[in-house]
Amino acid sequence: MKKYLFMIILLIICGCSSQNNNVQELLNEGASLFQKGDYDAAIQKYNEALQIDSNNSVGYNLLGMAYRFKFNQTGTQEYKDKEIEFFKKAVTLDPKFWVAHKNLAASLYYQNRKKEAVPYLEKALELQPNDPEKPLLLQWINEGKKE
Repeated sequence: MKKYLFMIILLIICGCSSQNNNVQELLNEGASLFQKGDYDAAIQKYNEALQIDSNNSVGYNLLGMAYRFKFNQTGTQEYKDKEIEFFKKAVTLDPKFWVAHKNLAASLYYQNRKKEAVPYLEKALELQPNDPEKPLLLQWINEGKKE
C-alpha cells in the first residue's frame, strides 16, 4: 500500500513540476514576443500559460503589460480596460506583488483616476519603500488625495 501511495505522490509531484515548466516556457515565449513588439502573440502565450495556471500573478501582470502596450499602439479603450483588469487580478492573487500594485496604480493614474490609484501606490511603497521612483509615486499620491 505504501509503495502505491509513494508512486501516486511521485506522479503528482512530477506532473506539477512539468506543469510549472510549461507555464514558465509559455511566459518566457510571451516575454520574448513582447520584446519584439508582437503584443498580440505575447497576449496569446500569456493566455495559454494562464489556462494551465490560472493563479499565476506574474502571468496576469505580464498580460496587463502586453495590453498596456497594445493600448499605447492603438488607443483602443478596450485594451486599457483589460490592462487594468489583469493588473487587478495580479494584486488580488498576490497582495505582496509590489510591481503589480505599481503597474495598476500607473494605469489608473494615467486614466485620470488618481484618487483610485492612491491605495495601490501606498501599498507599492509599503512593500518596496526604497523604490527608485519613490518621489514620483509620492507626488502621485498627493495629487490623488487632492481629488
